[in-house]
Amino acid sequence: MPQYILMLRDSAWDPSAMSAEEIQEIIGKYRAWKMRIGGSGQKLRDGEGRVVVRKDGGVTVTDGPYAEAREILGGFMVVDANNYDEVVRLCHDSPHLEFGSIEIREIEELAPQ
Repeated sequence: MPQYILMLRDSAWDPSAMSAEEIQEIIGKYRAWKMRIGGSGQKLRDGEGRVVVRKDGGVTVTDGPYAEAREILGGFMVVDANNYDEVVRLCHDSPHLEFGSIEIREIEELAPQ
């Protein structure tokens, strides 16, 4: 069965404006949704990371993601599904849609070398 990655992009997530109880409630909603759709994945740490690019014949590393970006990758999940339509149905009740968008991509299995 094909696998799909759900890239959870944040656009309205501001944990500093929420109480600890509100954050725990949101986390509980994500856990319940993850179990319901049989997904596996992780939340990415807010405000940390690096961006690596090849530039001017060398490799440049900068801090990232940037807070001024419109949407930041906040987490990911991998699910098994028969097709894109099935994955879209799995996303309809995602708590993440309150905070941003979900990009869905099929994982292409590479042939062994």
